[in-house]
Amino acid sequence: MNMKDIENIVKIKKETLSSEHYFKSLLEQAYSAGILSDTQLEKIQFDCLALLAKQTNKFNSGDSSSIRIEKAQELLDSIMFTIGVWMKTYSNPDDSLEDLQKNGVSAVYEKGLERTELLIKSAKTLHFSIMRNLLKTDNVFYSSTIVDGIKGFFKLYYPEFAAQEIHITADYPVYHPVEGLLGIEFIRKYLECIYYENLFCTQFPAEHVHNLLSSFDEHYEQLLLNIYEPVLSAAMGCVLSGGDVRKLKMTSSSIMILKDLFSGKDRTAMMEILKGAADKLGVQMILPEHLMNYIYGSLPYIAMSVENAVRLKTMDKVFILPKYPENDIKIIYSPVEKLDDEEYRKVVEEIMQCRYFEDKKALIRSKIRSLEDLEDILLDAELKEEEILSILKELPPAEIAVLVQKHLMLSAEERYDLRESEIVLHDSLKKFMSSFPEKQQDLIKKAAAALDISYV
Repeated sequence: MNMKDIENIVKIKKETLSSEHYFKSLLEQAYSAGILSDTQLEKIQFDCLALLAKQTNKFNSGDSSSIRIEKAQELLDSIMFTIGVWMKTYSNPDDSLEDLQKNGVSAVYEKGLERTELLIKSAKTLHFSIMRNLLKTDNVFYSSTIVDGIKGFFKLYYPEFAAQEIHITADYPVYHPVEGLLGIEFIRKYLECIYYENLFCTQFPAEHVHNLLSSFDEHYEQLLLNIYEPVLSAAMGCVLSGGDVRKLKMTSSSIMILKDLFSGKDRTAMMEILKGAADKLGVQMILPEHLMNYIYGSLPYIAMSVENAVRLKTMDKVFILPKYPENDIKIIYSPVEKLDDEEYRKVVEEIMQCRYFEDKKALIRSKIRSLEDLEDILLDAELKEEEILSILKELPPAEIAVLVQKHLMLSAEERYDLRESEIVLHDSLKKFMSSFPEKQQDLIKKAAAALDISYV
């Protein structure tokens, strides 16, 4: 007998059945295909209702009083889910149907209940293994879901009367979406994904994962994101561009290498490149086979992201460069005592009497010691825009940040009330800031926003 003959014998294909409502969809297809007659289907339905009556009595602790329709439906859903848990153990749905007809609904339900208990034990073992080496991260959803959420599930799960319930929202998203499953089947599959993703991420020092996620979003701690995706992408990007894999560290030149590598490639070619990188990553980091299989399953998602990045020219959004806080500009500002009023007036008069700007600048250098006085000079000495720009070029980042906070970060109402000299200083500062690279502008603006200034 050849494979074609075997395929013809199998009347119901497992892949066509609903994973979420397996037993119900199996009965529907069996009836449609003529495998179950009207009489046979009615007997199965009657046996399900008889089992429902038994479970209702048990749920009410022997009290024969009626229950709400909604609760009765939940109990019936639980029964059908549990039967489906057992019937899924058959690779051939026809065989599971034969088991049901031969041994009856109650017997198959009991097998399903035993199978459910095994899945609970397996899920608890997985959870314990994850907890022993949980990734240290400040992301609130990661710990709250994996630690507290899963514990809550096991505490609330009642397989005898609500086997189909999940109870928790499972806020933290896994990279391989878990769809079409309920109850312990969902939790078991969800924890399997968490296990592999956590196992991979813990191959790297937590500080390097933090640096990577900080670059993804500086407030990633409160962000609902999948951590495994940027870590895996960065690791593979390092392999392909010669970066430091253990530190997940790439440079701007790495991004250029990756752009050139993937440009002009179709999805198939991209998959081949990524598969090769995954192989090298597995060898370099000595990753176990079961983890490698999960990584291989992730490649189509990464390939899709890379394909979009090539089209949109956003490769740095897929292969993220880590952010190192110690490399940020550290701005410290300490106010210095101002000149008294009479001394200040003399300096302003001297500056205004100077014919050449170099003489004005020499006076400012020799007489002015505090930023507060310099700010007043910029407003009171009737300096031109090019003269102000020349002075600004000599100031350290800390003092620029102070001026930016006071004269650029203004509300619409404050801008409306500016006097002429303040407008000149505002425009000069704006022009001066525009001469910096965008990244440096952002750093100064962030420092300015964080400053708490109180002039004496």
